[in-house]
This record gives sequence, structure tokens and C-alpha cells, in this order.
Amino acid sequence: MAEIEVTSKELKKFSVGILKTGFVLENRIAQILKKNSWNVISNKYYEDDFEEEVREIDLVAYKVSRIQDFDVYTSLIISCKQSKTNTWALLCRDINLKDPNSDFWPLHCWSNKPSIKFQLSTQGSSKKYYEDMCKLGVKEALSDPSVDIFAFQEMDSKDGTPKNDKAIYDSITSLIKAQSYEMSALPERKKVPSIYQFNLLSIIDADIIKLKFNDDEIDPTPITSEHFVSRYILKKKQSFSRIRFINSTIFENSLNDYNKLHLENVKWFDKLCDNFYTNIEKDNDRIKIYLEEFRSELRSRLAFKFYRLFKKLPDSKNIDLYWSPDKKSLLVDFFDADLDEDILNNDDSIKKIVGSALQKIYRYNGQFYFGTNVPF
Repeated sequence: MAEIEVTSKELKKFSVGILKTGFVLENRIAQILKKNSWNVISNKYYEDDFEEEVREIDLVAYKVSRIQDFDVYTSLIISCKQSKTNTWALLCRDINLKDPNSDFWPLHCWSNKPSIKFQLSTQGSSKKYYEDMCKLGVKEALSDPSVDIFAFQEMDSKDGTPKNDKAIYDSITSLIKAQSYEMSALPERKKVPSIYQFNLLSIIDADIIKLKFNDDEIDPTPITSEHFVSRYILKKKQSFSRIRFINSTIFENSLNDYNKLHLENVKWFDKLCDNFYTNIEKDNDRIKIYLEEFRSELRSRLAFKFYRLFKKLPDSKNIDLYWSPDKKSLLVDFFDADLDEDILNNDDSIKKIVGSALQKIYRYNGQFYFGTNVPF
């Protein structure tokens, strides 16, 4: 086979040509992330279950740290866009952060750890997360939107001619759908106790301006970053997502805030987990979260003891826990009329087994006794 001779000058056109694509920006952003110790996945494919086709997100980056018995992931889902001739215009107006029809503090987290899931499901937890992070020094990454963005437009940088919103819309929808896919795929993929916190970034190699509508005036302001809260319907359910537009020239400096966000995420979720167990003995809702695990812990450990005392095996599937305000003690109820509660309460070996299970499952080291819960 004859060799093809190509001069370096002829090959140079390919290096120049690739500059017209967004791959150069994508690579630059990936290298910045890696320099800051983020794990980077490029061109990750996901299934768009709404349109039933495979799509691609430019970059997924994450940091992970171990705390207690679970992993904390801070994840960045990133769309990279480039325009040499157009400016991205964000059409906006004054914002009302008290608008009851919007959620300016959406928190997109996934966890397979029951205590964390419970804590995040409580009312007000999302806004508290933002407020706490701000107090801890995370500023721009989670700052409040300064305006209400209601539309977008790519506009010719020379003469201001409106083009369309396709590139901007594609960036937003790809981020939202990729996040949805990641959160829906994690239950099958992740078995180790974990918590994932997601952030959506649209990084643009182009000028960005705000066009703010003030009565009859439209004021243009050049910017390098802004937060946009998107209201959308996905899987027949209304949801909100926070997307941050960032000019590529400031991304490296902006990443410092996300580095800090991960460090503070570790501390915040560590404390959130600890708070789950505070006074848990008095909260039946939290008790129920780990009740099956508590029953399973006792099932085999009590078998020999029960058979020796009562000639029967414990029916652990009915074990329940209640707080007794009168005795200021936790009641352990076996729901078995054949058991002599006095024998149970005077058997140190059984009390030691149950006490150990309470400490292991509920971190409870206080008083408890065996009895029957009488609600009336």
C-alpha cells in the first residue's frame, strides 16, 4: 500500500478548523476541573425518556468524600456552548423572591440513606440548605437570582439583530434532562450509602448581556454570570431547577466557590445525619424509618434467650418502640401476651442485646423497658 504524503502545512487546516467547534471550550473546562481535583466524565450519554432517544451532555464532574458511613458527592452537570458572532441575551425584569408560584431554592439531591432522605423531605430543608451554605461562605455558586429571566435570545454581536433561542434552549433542556436521568439511574447503580447534590452549569464562550425591562425602557447590562430558575414539566410533574449561566472567562475563578461547596456539603450532610438521631426516641416517624432494621438485628440474637426462657422463638416482626413520657423511657413492645414482662425486664442478657441494638440502629443510649403500649 502506497503511503500518503501530507505536509504539516496541509494538516494545519484541521487544527484551525476544529477551533470553530465547541470541543476546544469543552476540553479547556475539563482541564480546569481536573486541575482542581474534580473527577471528569466527558460526553456522557443518557436516555431521553420523553422523546425516546439517546442524548449527550458535555461534562459531568464530581468530588466525593467519605463521612460517617456514607459518601458525599458534589456533582456538576455542565453544558458548553460557543458563539463567535452572537451574544447571549437574557431578557429579564425585577424579581419577587416571595412569589408563591416559584421555587427559587430548589435542591436536587439523591440519597439511598434513609436518615438523609427523611431529613431532606422535611418542609423548608431546601431553603435552609441555601441559607446555611451562604453563612458557611459559599457565595456565587448558590446566590439568589438578581433578576427574573423570562426569555432568551441569541443576538448578532455587531448589529444586535435577534437570531433565535435554540442554542440557549438546548443548553437548558439538556442540563435538566441529564440531571433527571442521573437521579433516576442512581438507585440501580449505587448500592453504597451515598448522597448526591447536583449543580447545573451552562458555560458560554460568548458575551452575555441582561436586557432588563423597566416599564417602557429596556436597559442592557453586560454580565459574566447569572442564576436562572427554570419551571418545567418532566414526567408529568412540575419541577424547578436552578441553572447558572457562566462566561467561560471567569469559570476558573468561579470554580473556587464550587470547591468550597463540596467541603461544606460534607460538613452539612454530616450534621444533617447527626440531627436525625437527636431525640429520635420521642419521634415515632423517625423511629419507623429504621424499625425493620432494628427488628432484623434482634431476630437471631434473641432466639436462644427466648427459647431458654419461654420455650418459643421471638416474633420479631411485631416488635415496636414507643416513648413513655411518664417514665421518660423508651418502651420496647413485643406484642406477645405469652411473654412475662417482669422476666424480660430482669434478664440482664436480654437487656444487653436490646440495648446494643438500640445504640447501633438508633444511637440511643438512654433508659428503656419491656412492656405493652396501651394507647387508651
